[in-house]
Amino acid sequence: MAWDELKALFIVKEPEAKADRAALEVREGDLDAFELPRDASGPAPLPADAVPATGATIDFQALYDQAGIPNTDEVEALEKFLGGLDMELPQASRVAAAKAFLGAIGKAPADVLEDAGRKIKVVRVVAEAKQADAERALATHQSAIDELQAKMEGHRSQMEQLRRELEAARTQCAVEEGRLQGARTFFGHVGQLEVTKGGSRP
Repeated sequence: MAWDELKALFIVKEPEAKADRAALEVREGDLDAFELPRDASGPAPLPADAVPATGATIDFQALYDQAGIPNTDEVEALEKFLGGLDMELPQASRVAAAKAFLGAIGKAPADVLEDAGRKIKVVRVVAEAKQADAERALATHQSAIDELQAKMEGHRSQMEQLRRELEAARTQCAVEEGRLQGARTFFGHVGQLEVTKGGSRP
């Protein structure tokens, strides 16, 4: 079940004594108010070397353990419970069921919020570390590409120079061959005329 579908179920509003069922409905503004802000303060939840290398499967539970988050799993327990509910149930019924479930395991909505908040901080540290690693790797590869492209441009320039030199050499050779062919043609023709005039030699 997607988080967008579940997040409304994590928010439990305490109705007044004689509130009707509509009082249990959760508005979008209520949901936004409970999301952990990006600038949430708190100590770094993970040591610098705890984040796995890029490409490795992320074991979030192991990271939560390293961050010292108590293994109470309020979020996971509630998510599993809500995942088993009929999604066609009215919102009020789902909220009431979630409250009853939390009460049965001795927890309160505040415990879910606290557990999720601690874990979100860990997830954000992981995401930021992964992004930093990826950006460094991308910069390295881009630098290598730029260097290769510069070398390729150098080779292209040399190839163009060689083509120009070859064309110049071909032109010079054609001119020289034309001169020499002219000499052969002229003097060969003259020689034939002399032979013709003098008659055949014995």
